[in-house]
Order: sequence, then structure tokens, then C-alpha cells
Amino acid sequence: MGDVEKKLEAYEVKREGEAEILMLKTNAVFFNPVQVHNRDMSIAVLRTFVANRKEEHEEMINKRNKSRQHVSQDILPKADGDGTSSEQPASSSLDGEINGDHGKELHRTVDKAEGLSTEATHTPSWKRIRELNAPVVLEALAASGLRSLRYAREIDGLGKVVALDNDEASVEACKRNIKFNGSAASDKVEAHLADARVYMLSHPKEFDVVDLDPYGSPAIFLDSAVQAVADGGLLMCTATDMAVLCGANGEVCYSKYGSYPVKGKYCHEMALRILLACIESHANRYKRFIVPVLSVSMDFYIRVFVRVFTSASEIKNAPLKLSYVYQCVGCDSFHLQCLGRTVTKGKSVKYAPGIGPVVPQVCSDCGKKFNVGGPIWSAPIHDQDWVLSTLAGVKAMKDRYPAYNKITSVLTTVSEVLLLLSCY
Repeated sequence: MGDVEKKLEAYEVKREGEAEILMLKTNAVFFNPVQVHNRDMSIAVLRTFVANRKEEHEEMINKRNKSRQHVSQDILPKADGDGTSSEQPASSSLDGEINGDHGKELHRTVDKAEGLSTEATHTPSWKRIRELNAPVVLEALAASGLRSLRYAREIDGLGKVVALDNDEASVEACKRNIKFNGSAASDKVEAHLADARVYMLSHPKEFDVVDLDPYGSPAIFLDSAVQAVADGGLLMCTATDMAVLCGANGEVCYSKYGSYPVKGKYCHEMALRILLACIESHANRYKRFIVPVLSVSMDFYIRVFVRVFTSASEIKNAPLKLSYVYQCVGCDSFHLQCLGRTVTKGKSVKYAPGIGPVVPQVCSDCGKKFNVGGPIWSAPIHDQDWVLSTLAGVKAMKDRYPAYNKITSVLTTVSEVLLLLSCY
């Protein structure tokens, strides 16, 4: 028996989807087969993200082209009745704006008509619509690399996948599995030995997708993760410390997530809303905000998928998306107290603290007192279009999802709940 065959005897091949990994029989690197549900759901949402990202870019280009076409019709010389051309704009109202932003757009149009390079001459680099590159994915805690390999092999239109881990054995296993999967993986996936927090901080807004799937709480990674995601990018985050998030250790939850949980029948949903509020808090510190597209509680963990955007003005609305919870200790009744509100005077909108309290000293149903929890995310936790699109995509590719039945049931439940809420 050759040396190669002896070495292979020490491993067993694990196959999931279209990826295969070599696992030492001594199980030196962590691998959880139950997380196939998590990986399948992530692949389904990531496919939707790739498709939506392309559509959004095309819409942006079409909108820019229509805007330029409209401006060019107003500014370019028009022929008079005698055949001569008029040098004056069609409307004199443009005179006062010629030195403003609208004027710059007009100059860009004239330059283009003269054969000049519009993008190179007048448009700042941060305003240009660049060619859409294939999305780059970062898996911050890769372990065996199975998730990264599945992304690379199963999702069409995906670019580079960066797999990180701070454990040498895991990185070695990841590199071995990349090689084992052939050129389909080695051309796209690269593994690095690094602390995910440091790596993400040193690559701000560089990744279109950041995937956090830690064993336990993701809290220590969130600050760097929200900085590493590109504008409009996708952050996928898992939390498995459900006892903490569901109220068994309220003081620990507050120290990790900045929110105090209360015990209730909705504890799993509250866990999702606590995690979303925590991510939003970290994003706001860098003039960024999140838009959840899907938030699910599955098996022993929760998983949220949020888009990250940058806007100094939009983060003013953050308090409007957060609330405290008043939970009666004697019955199931609860009430939400929003942190902020808006006051409209004419055309101006001002932000003010929320008005309270929303509850009396004792519960009107049972006479017991209230416990206070939060703040939690009280805005929508799903995007209906994303959910329906993801569900349709999963059903159209049934054979490519090992956990098809599980993720279909979860997505169907979410879509039905959203449909029910839309009826009210």
C-alpha cells in the first residue's frame, strides 16, 4: 500500500451538496452535519442576493441614462424656424441653477456631446456607476471550509470566497479541502490564518457578503463585520447562545447585546429582535444602518440576513425602529414602548423622544406588575419580496438542497405570516 493510500485511510469523505471535504477520523476540526439547514438557507438567500444585486445595478444604470437623456433634450441646441440653432436653454428657470448640481449635470451632457470623456472629466469617482463585479464573500469562521466550498461550487455568478480561521489545523484542513474539490474551488476559494476581527477591520467595505457563523455569540465580531460589508452588501449572522437571548441570563445578554430579555412565549422572536437591534447599534456608529431581509429561528440557533447601507441622515430614524417591552409577570399580555418619534411642522421633520408610559402601574387584565426588557428591534424583520423570491428559487432547484424539506417549511411559514400581516 502506497503512502498516499495510507494517508487517505486516515480520512473519511463527507459530501454535502456539490462539495466534498476530507475529515480526519480523529475529528481534529469541528464539523456539525446538523448545520446543513443553516448552509442551505444561506445558499438560497445568497442566490437571491446575487440576482437582486444585478437587477438593482441595471435599474441604476437605466435611471441614470434616462436622467441624462432628459437633460440633453433640454440643453442641446434646438433648430429655430429659419433653420438656425438657438443657444439658449428651453427654460430660463435653469439660469439660476447653472452653477449648482443640475448645472454640473448639464455640463457633463454637453461634454459628452462634444466627444469628451464624461466620467473622466467631471464626475467624481464616488459618483460614478462602475461596472458590476462578481460579489466577493467572506466567511469569517471557516473551520473545515465546507460552507465556502459550497458557496463557490453551487452559486452561479459568485466571485472570490475568502475563508478565515485563527486555528492552524482548521486552515490546513480548509486548504486541503480546497485542493480536494479541484479547480472549481481552487479558482475561487482562498484560505487565510487570521483573526477575523482584525482582518475585517483592515478591509473596510471590501466584501459584498460577510458570513458570521460562530459557535456561541457573534457579539464580538459585529463591530468589525458591519464595517467590512460593502454598501448594499449582505451580512449573514448566526447566534447559538439561545439560553442567553431567551431570558435565562438577562445580565449576560445585556453585557453582550446591549439588551435585556424578558421571558415570554415569543422568546425566540425576541432573540431575533435583540440580535437585529445589536447589529443596528454597531452599524449606526459608522453612519450605517441595516435592512433585514430574512430572520429565522431554526433548530438550536437563530440566523439573520440583513443588508447594510451608509447614510448619515437615515440613522436618525434608528430610534423609531427600537422599542422597550413591558411584559406582564402574571399573564401573556405585553406592550411596546418606542424609543423615538417624529414631529412634523409644515415641511420640516424633527425627532423627539417617545411618549410614555404606555402601560399603567399594574396589568389591566390580571392586576400584576410588568417587567421591562429591551431595547429590541421593533421594525419588520423580513422583506416579503425577498422571502417569496427565495422560496420560489428553492422550489425551482429542489435537487440542489440537501435540507430542502426543512428550509422550504421555514420559508413557507414566514411567507404565510407576512401574507397574514399584510391583510391587517
